[in-house]
Parts: sequence; structure tokens; C-alpha cells
Amino acid sequence: MGSCNGQESDRPLHGPTACLIHFHHVCQVVRTSIIPILLFMNKKLNWVLALSIAAACPAAGAGQYPDKPIRIIDPYAPGGSTEAQARVIGQKLTELWGQPVIIDGRPGAASALGTQIVAKSTPDGYTLLVNNATFATVSSLSRQPLFDPLKDLAPVIQVGSQPLILIALPSLAGSLKELLSYAKANPGKLNYGSSGTGSGTHLSMELLMSMAGVKFVHVPYKGSAPSVTAILGGEVQLGIFSANSMLPHIQSGRLRALGVSSARRTPTFPDVPTIAEAGVPGYEVVQWSGIFAPAGTPSEIVGKLNRQINEALTLPDVKERLAKLGVDPVGGTSQQFAAFTSAEVRKWAKVIAVAGISRE
Repeated sequence: MGSCNGQESDRPLHGPTACLIHFHHVCQVVRTSIIPILLFMNKKLNWVLALSIAAACPAAGAGQYPDKPIRIIDPYAPGGSTEAQARVIGQKLTELWGQPVIIDGRPGAASALGTQIVAKSTPDGYTLLVNNATFATVSSLSRQPLFDPLKDLAPVIQVGSQPLILIALPSLAGSLKELLSYAKANPGKLNYGSSGTGSGTHLSMELLMSMAGVKFVHVPYKGSAPSVTAILGGEVQLGIFSANSMLPHIQSGRLRALGVSSARRTPTFPDVPTIAEAGVPGYEVVQWSGIFAPAGTPSEIVGKLNRQINEALTLPDVKERLAKLGVDPVGGTSQQFAAFTSAEVRKWAKVIAVAGISRE
């Protein structure tokens, strides 16, 4: 196979994608160098040539967005689910548009650092953000928030969602109703592990306790893995984590699944009821992911990104790659995603206030 290497990227591109990148690069040189020289010479033939070349090369601007590489900032540590999802989407956009989509990891301050970078970027569609449910909570947990989630970012599209699953030691309870009955009779005697104060695994349990009228003791760990290890070792008795990551422990019988956090049962655990079914009506929590642009990004660009990512989410290979991450593709309009994120911000701000979690 031949290749056209017109522009540097993280990985060498070959075939039609590389050729298209090269074509856009040549057009950019033509627009900025050759056409002005032809026009400066001011001969009728040169004007005809300039107009012909300009017609062959797409003009820059919102109508031809993108005409240069796009950067998607991932505000989390390398190797996480958000990065993996961004790479899936970025690859498809590169194939479609012929412009490299670069995933730029900028971790720090519980994702606030990278998010702030995007919030302060030029709103032209060339710097985007991939984020997850932490987006809706980080400002409510900070004494001096680095960004306003409802004012500084423009929601583009929800990429996916992933249910959590409530797990416990098999000796503790056979069902969620049994667990809640024991907890009500023995307040403060059960401990649950989380991946850290203010994390999704912490706040999801705080919401459960509030809605069910029970009290568990919170034991934060530095990440989900040590928290799960603590449960397996009997240091704590229960917790709530991403459903996909708990599959081996549940299948081995070392942990028992008491309920999934989503509104519907998950195909991964078809026999496990939702937490709402199992005893806490109205309970619903999902780990979600989505793409954002800086506030003020032209609606035409937001709309184009939304349409193309929606299209990508319907492709079989994209669905397959997301499924391996335990993520269900969502999609939808930017307006729907904006309404969803707004509701998430309000929901978790209330949970944080009720739980009395201090800002840091």
C-alpha cells in the first residue's frame, strides 16, 4: 500500500486518510502563498488560475471546519476509560475529516486543571474536552472552582454511559432488602469502601444512604482497585463500582451483586435487579462520558461535531470497542446533553450538601 505523509501525527497515517491530510496541507500552502502571488502579478490569466485553484481547494472557515488538527484534552491520568473512549472517537473523526485528532492528557486537581484549559481556550472547535461524571461534581467540591460547569463549557454530545453495581461480601446479605434491613437495625456497623472522598463511588453511596434512610461508615481508599481489595480482604463489607470491572469477582463468587445503578438492567448481569427494583425506588446513577467545547463555540461547529460523532457511535466497530470498555454508546443532540449535564450538576451539588462533604 502507498502512503501520503503530508503531516506529522502521533501515529503514521497511510492510504486515503494520509492523502486527504496531504491535500489539505497543500491547499493551505496554495491559499496562503501561491494565490496571493498570482493576484499580485495582476494578469487576467493569473486571476483565472487563482480562482480555479481556490475553487478546487476548500476555503477555510466554519463551513469547512476542520482545516487543521483538533486536540481533545483528557483531564485524567493516562490509561483511563475516558482516554480510551476519546481515542475511539478521535480515530473516526480523523478518518472522516482527514485531520489528525490528538488526545492530550492534562491530569491534575481531580480533572479541574484540564477542564479549565479547555474552558479558557479559543472557542473555534480545535480544542475540545472529554470528561466524565466528575465534571458535574468537581466544582461543588472545591473552595475555589477553576471553572463553572454550566457557563464555561458547551456540551457537544454524550458519548456513553456505564452502570455501577452494588457489591458486598456473600456472607453479609443475600439481597439489597436484607442489607437495608440489617443496616437500619444496626446503624453505623457496616463499612463501605470508595475510591476516595468526593469520587463517584463515594457520592453514589451517599445518595443511596440518603434515599434508603440508612447509615454506612465511609472508608476512602486511593483508587477503586485498593478499595475492592479491601472488600475482598474483609476490611470493609461493601461498595459500588463500575459493573464491568466487578465481573470476575462476581463470577468467582467472592463478591455478591445486590443491584445495578442504572434505570434498566444491564446485559452483563441480566439476573441482577436494578437498585430501584431491589428496594430503593427512583435510584439511578450512571458513569457517563461526553465531549465539550469552550463556551461561545459557533453553533455550526458544535452541530457538525455532534452529527459526526453521532454517526460514529452507530458504527459496528465503534460499538464493539466501547463494549470492551463496558460502555454503552448514547449519542443524542447537544441540547439533550446540555440538559443532562445541568441536571447532573444540580443533583450532585445537593448530595454533597446533604452529606456534609467539605470543600477542599
